[in-house]
Amino acid sequence: MSLVRRIARPLLAAPFVFEGVRTALHPEREIDVYPQAFDAADSVISKSAAPGFLNVRTIVQVSGAVAAGAGILYATNRCPRGAAVALLATTSVGWAGRKKVWELRGEELTQEVQSILTDAGLLGGVLLAVVDTDGRPSVGYRANKFVERSQKKAATKQREIEKKAGSLEKKAKGAVATAQKQLADQRG
Repeated sequence: MSLVRRIARPLLAAPFVFEGVRTALHPEREIDVYPQAFDAADSVISKSAAPGFLNVRTIVQVSGAVAAGAGILYATNRCPRGAAVALLATTSVGWAGRKKVWELRGEELTQEVQSILTDAGLLGGVLLAVVDTDGRPSVGYRANKFVERSQKKAATKQREIEKKAGSLEKKAKGAVATAQKQLADQRG
């Protein structure tokens, strides 16, 4: 891993770990943003076949814990692309509406817009992390190369088999011709 990645990954992961832990410990922060939406989701969950312990608060807490865990995995370079995808999935929704910007004015609006842009920058960094292959080919590229190598090996093996079959055919024809000649000599 390059020096830049060793430094950048923990720096990029730190806010996600912090927010994930805060969300896991205090899910009310997220729920208080849109209480009507969370209440509606809670009623849908309670009417469904979901287990009794499952509610919006639990889902928000689990989402925060997953974000914190994914941030730690990303910072320590353990499955970094998968961790980046998990970070993107768990935190982009949570950060989308932390405060009602349309209700703010003045300095508070400026600070919230700055916060939103900072969050957008972090999400952009995570998007880059999702596609970062760390100098190694992607899974798709490796799969294509594996298929190509397999096809080449199969074609080579087929040529070998055809060559052996051709030589066996020649030997068989020679043996048949010899047997016919011996049979004709015995009759004649």
